This record gives sequence, C-alpha cells and structure tokens, in this order.
Amino acid sequence: MTDWTSLLTIERVDAFGAGVYVLMAVIHLDLWLHRKDRPTHLWLAISALGALLVNITGQLVRPLLPNAPQVLVGLNMMGVALALVSLYELVQAVGLRPVTRRARVFQVLVFIPVVGGFFSSAAVLGPALLIMAAGFLVAAMHNAIHDARRGDVEARMLAAGLVFLFVTLMYDVVSSLRLLPRTEGMPVLGFTVLFLAAARALSTRFEREYQELQSLRAHLELRVQQRTADLEEANRKLDALAQTDALTGLPNRRSFAEQADRLLVQHHRAGSVLSVVMVDVDHFKRINDEFGHHGGDMTLRAVAQALRGALRDQDIVARWGGEEFIALLPDTDGAGAVHVAETLRQAVAGLNVAHNTASIRVTASFGLAVHDGKASLEATTSRADAALYRAKREGRNRVAVG
Repeated sequence: MTDWTSLLTIERVDAFGAGVYVLMAVIHLDLWLHRKDRPTHLWLAISALGALLVNITGQLVRPLLPNAPQVLVGLNMMGVALALVSLYELVQAVGLRPVTRRARVFQVLVFIPVVGGFFSSAAVLGPALLIMAAGFLVAAMHNAIHDARRGDVEARMLAAGLVFLFVTLMYDVVSSLRLLPRTEGMPVLGFTVLFLAAARALSTRFEREYQELQSLRAHLELRVQQRTADLEEANRKLDALAQTDALTGLPNRRSFAEQADRLLVQHHRAGSVLSVVMVDVDHFKRINDEFGHHGGDMTLRAVAQALRGALRDQDIVARWGGEEFIALLPDTDGAGAVHVAETLRQAVAGLNVAHNTASIRVTASFGLAVHDGKASLEATTSRADAALYRAKREGRNRVAVG
C-alpha cells in the first residue's frame, strides 16, 4: 500500500507534468492560430494535450471521480493515442515528409481501442492500443533519426527528445514488472524533456527561416535597387537619345528649344544679350547627288564637328533639320556674333571630307541676329533665318546679319 509521503510525491510529479503540458499546449496552440501555415505547432499542442489527459487521469483526477473509473480509462487511452500519433505527425511535418495512406489507416485503427476503452476493461483493449501507439513512437523516432543523420539540426533535437521519451517509457514498463527499481514520474520526465526539445527545435527552425527571410528580403531589396538603377540609367539613355540627333551627335531641335528656354530666363534676369546664328550647308543637294547619301551623311557629321569645335563651352549648337544647324551665343552682341560666325565659316570652309577616293569640299552660309530680350526667340530665329537666305542669294559661303 502506498504511503502518504509516496502519494504526495507522485501527485507533485503529476502536477508538475500537468503544468508543463498545459503551458506547451497553450503556447503552441496560440502560435498555430497566428500562423496556421505551420502545422508543427498544432501537432505539438495536440501531443501536449494528449500527455495532459494521460497525466490528469492518474493520481490527480482519480480521487475526484471515484464512481466513474471507466471514463478515466477511456480518457487515459485517448490521451495515449493523441500524444503518440501527434508526435508522429510532428516529426513528419518537421521533416517536410508527407504522411502515407497506410499511416492514415493505422491512425484510424489506433482510435478503435480508444472508443472501446470507454465501455470495456483496459485489460482487453489496452495492450492493443499500447502496441499500435508504440509503433507510431518508434516510427517517429526512426524518421527523426534518419533526418538527423542528414544534418537537420531540428531533427537532431527531436530525435534526442524522442529517444529519451522511449527510454523512460520502457523503463516505466520494465519497472512495473518489478524487473527494475520502481521510479515514479518517468513518463512525465520523458514527455517534459521531449516537449522542451521539440519547442527548441521549432524555435530554431523559426530563427533559421527568419534569417533566410531577412537574407531573401535583403537580396530582393538589392535586386530592386539594381533594377531601379538600371531603369533610371535606361531612362537617362532614352532621354539622351530623344534629345540627340542620331546622325551628328548634336542636340536636336527639341533639346535646343529646352536649353534655349533655360538660357533665356537666366539672361533676362541678368539683362544681358545673346545672339542666334543659323547655318546652312551650301549645295548640299549636289553633294548628295554626286557622292550619295553616305557622302552627304559624312559631310553633315564633319560640319557638326567643325561647328562644335569652333564654339565656346557656353555656346549651344544643334542640328535644326536637314542640312541646317543653329547656334545660340550667350553674352554675345552683334559684333561678337559676327566674329564667331566668321570663325565658324572658316572652320567649315577648311573641311576636306574624304569619301572613297574622292574629296568633298564644303562651305556653308551663315545668318545671325541679336536677341534684345524684347521680341521672342522665335522672332529672333526668323530674322537670323532671313539673313541666312540673303547670304545664299549673295553668293553663299558668307555671313549676313539680320
């Protein structure tokens, strides 16, 4: 007969186990409710609830229900089934291994003795339940050890906890047969160590997945930054292409207008003058007819380089269209504009464009006008254009002022 000191010790062990199981069940059930994509937390919570049923149907609850021993037997058997079957599911989920159809059938068969446990003696159905439940424990232990050998850190923790539980349960069975000294609380100790190992395994997996997620997020952010930089660079290139004449490399008419608008605002504030110079390549149709479009293109490129090379850094030169070019000269009055235009004329007249075995002689006519700030830039450009045509009428290869 068990003395009161021994009974108190057993009750304390069971109470401690019950507290651990409740804590594990509540924590992991809450984790699962917040992350239902993680079934590992659900299986650990169910296993803890099963162990709690086994625990409380022992010394803690039996005195409270003296007239309902059969109910306690059924609940005890249900706890055994829930605890061990859920452990098997936990190991499968941690190892990302699907549960086979055969295993599902055995899971259903396990609960047949459980139902019978509410109506008949445990001596009849208990051994069948224990054998099937032990099979799930052995299968879970085998799979966890297999995963641990492959280097899975979480599986190592689970395998250690399952082996410890198996040893404590075997010791409890053998000691109940009086083959070894009886030590109360071995199953409680085994389940407690297992649940702590499982909780640590799941937290380790969460930490690893979180680090992987952070690494992936950093990688994606880097990719996004790189793609953004690539897109910005592509946009800059597209913008440059949209504002650059493809043949000569000079700004096109649109780009000239934008630069001229900004320059006009600055010069209006400063009260300074600027001049516009229109340029037209002489006899360009004849060059195209004699040397072909390739020769004409070479001529336009050579003229563009000559104009750009002869101008100052602050001056703007662009291709106006066809064989026409335009230059905007900041801080330049009429006399200064005539001097610049003459320099440009000489630079173009000095060109000798080599084309196959021939040489293309080039001249250009120039018309200029001073922008006084009163009229629009379009009006000044029209005056320069009129002066250009006067230079052509007067014999070409000359500068005319409008």
